[in-house]
Amino acid sequence: MKTHPLKNIRVAFLMTFALLANLTTVFAADWPMRGRNHSRNGVVPDEKGPIDWKLAEGQQAAKNVRWSAGLGYSNCGDPVIAGGLVWVGTNNGFDFVQKQEVDASVLMCFRERDGQFLYKYVSPRIEGPGQRDFDWPGTSLASSPLIEGDRLWFCNNRCQVICLDIAPLRTGTGEPRVVWKVDMRSQLGVVPRGVMLGSHASHCSIAGYKDLIYVNTTNAARYDKIPAPDAPSLVCFQKQNGQVRWKDNSPGKNILDVQHGSPLVIELMGRGQVIMGQGDGWLRGFDALTGETLWKFDVNAKSPKRGFLTVGRNDDRSDLVAMPVFHDNRVYFAVGRHFEICMGQGRVCCLDPTKRGDISSELDDDSGRGRPNPNSGLVWEYLGEGDRDEDRMHRTLASVVIHKGLVIAPDQSGIVHCLDARNGKKLWTHDTKAQIIGSPLIVGDTIYVGTDGGVVVLLELSRQKRVIAERDMEQSIESGPAFANGVLYLMNRNSLFAIGE
Repeated sequence: MKTHPLKNIRVAFLMTFALLANLTTVFAADWPMRGRNHSRNGVVPDEKGPIDWKLAEGQQAAKNVRWSAGLGYSNCGDPVIAGGLVWVGTNNGFDFVQKQEVDASVLMCFRERDGQFLYKYVSPRIEGPGQRDFDWPGTSLASSPLIEGDRLWFCNNRCQVICLDIAPLRTGTGEPRVVWKVDMRSQLGVVPRGVMLGSHASHCSIAGYKDLIYVNTTNAARYDKIPAPDAPSLVCFQKQNGQVRWKDNSPGKNILDVQHGSPLVIELMGRGQVIMGQGDGWLRGFDALTGETLWKFDVNAKSPKRGFLTVGRNDDRSDLVAMPVFHDNRVYFAVGRHFEICMGQGRVCCLDPTKRGDISSELDDDSGRGRPNPNSGLVWEYLGEGDRDEDRMHRTLASVVIHKGLVIAPDQSGIVHCLDARNGKKLWTHDTKAQIIGSPLIVGDTIYVGTDGGVVVLLELSRQKRVIAERDMEQSIESGPAFANGVLYLMNRNSLFAIGE
């Protein structure tokens, strides 16, 4: 019996449509930037993540570890997974591909399905006198790349913004090609500063909007001086060619120390906003297309409330290392300082980004006490509730995550705080007994928190505390986990693991 030609065409069309739909589903489950998407809220709501795994030990085989790959050491950049490729920031210590005598930060790429090493982009240290002031030896690449289709953008330790064409790597026909590169030191007058204890978040993880990308330049203070107060702190580049669209130097002479952090991009009421925690201790919202300042918020109370630790210049003031997060038309953030001076009182805030002007909780009345701001955009704040250290919110290097009406906010002292997203009230806390450096992850109803004690703590996402499990990763965890296409990605001090039950 003959089949009608139109039926063959219809079948072929349906098969093609099904294939495309399947591809769309696969790529929708990718993790193409730090924080998963433009909200920077590390949540995968409708999946179930693994809870039972074990690394290989002696003659005992690993359990539920699909593959692992060797890296450098002190790995700080969160994994990014897109288009069948896994990208991580590291350095070239313990190089397993070829001997490299030069110290460098490295962007490394592996094949998603089996962990096969494919490529690395090597960025040697900044040379010359005072090298350590600009680019501390041995630090890893902390910039998680932004990936859109065949284009990848990242910042390296040399204060360069780099755009790669990764199509040859995706198709197996060659290595990525540099499309453009901007050296922010020579072209924009930026003066960065290296820090001794790792590069945690000091290399910006780029955000994008339409045909633009946004970069924290890491322009810095050098001890008691600001070498380049007129240099930009935030720059908007055109994706295609790296041309500057606009730039902002609001922190100017008030930069506290090293400018960390990465921008958040949101669209609200039909208008794009770039939200950046800057090095003078202010969070600012900019028009994404023009750079106009829409609002600003002082992340420090005008009169410190309690528990501030002063160990040097301006160290009683906080700024943002962690990225702000957008959820349900609100912006959430937690304050900190860079790793070396991150001790001290913390603060978690929820803001209304529809407000304009100075939306700080207080205004300066020149008395050192402050007065309430009638135009405040603060919805709520959390400093901690109770007298125990476990009840106090400390400074943090980690972003918060929000899901099902709960805010999960870890601090560097190792306390995980669970708050009501409506009002900031504490529901529970959990002491992990180790420092927390990387941001947490939520998959379904499971919270994953890595610690520098080498343990991943799994907590239930609920209004009552429940510890599901603790999984030993053997070495310090300094980056946040990621989850893509049913697989959990974790990095310890010198390895990347793909975990799936």
